[in-house]
Amino acid sequence: MTYSKNEIKEYDEENSRYPYKMKYGFRVDQARGLIAEGLFKDYEEIRNRPSQGSGIMPGDIKYKDVNGDGVINSDDEVPIGATTRPNLIYGFGISAQWKGFDVNVHFQGAGKSSFFIDGFTVYPFRDKSWGNILTDVVGNYWSLGTNEDPNAKYPRLSYGGNSNNYRPSTYWLRNGSYMRLKNVEIGYSIPKQFVNKLHLDRVRLYLMGTNLLTFSSFKLWDPELGSSNGQQYPLSKTVTIGLTIGI
Repeated sequence: MTYSKNEIKEYDEENSRYPYKMKYGFRVDQARGLIAEGLFKDYEEIRNRPSQGSGIMPGDIKYKDVNGDGVINSDDEVPIGATTRPNLIYGFGISAQWKGFDVNVHFQGAGKSSFFIDGFTVYPFRDKSWGNILTDVVGNYWSLGTNEDPNAKYPRLSYGGNSNNYRPSTYWLRNGSYMRLKNVEIGYSIPKQFVNKLHLDRVRLYLMGTNLLTFSSFKLWDPELGSSNGQQYPLSKTVTIGLTIGI
């Protein structure tokens, strides 16, 4: 098991009146962004909230005015979540034998990490292109007249992109922790009284599986990929049946 806090103890940077903008005192690769407070439900709420720029519409993400100046900008970006690289990497295994049977199980995982999801995987039509929409987005985005839920899973769809909604924030931040059943092997050694009759020393049958199960709160794609958009080939699940013969 490996654990690292990696807090920055010294950093050559310009002083800021907002301590949370500094690198000093925070962890290496600390995730930073705006604090999302749901989606705007109507134009009245937009008018009564801090300014987030032009073109804001119901169904867009609303952000917290951290410094209280009435404007949402980079000064409201704060450390959020954990670091973008795992602070905890671990693995453990279990082995057991009973009569002629043997079992070996190995788990591997990572924890204390966060990452942002982005790209046209979760930003449909961002690049003014038509095509498929991630299944998780369908029916879960804010839509006028059908799904005006301020806590909808995704903001309103925007053809050509949306500079407000696609900013790094807690809305798009995900937990990168996972635990994987990396390898499991089940074997059976045929008793020697039968094997010796074949003039052999040992015969073992085994079934081995790799990457069979992953336990994670993030379900869209394999969190071990370290990908923000899921557009990478996932780790393969394999099952192997084998025979070991000793002469």
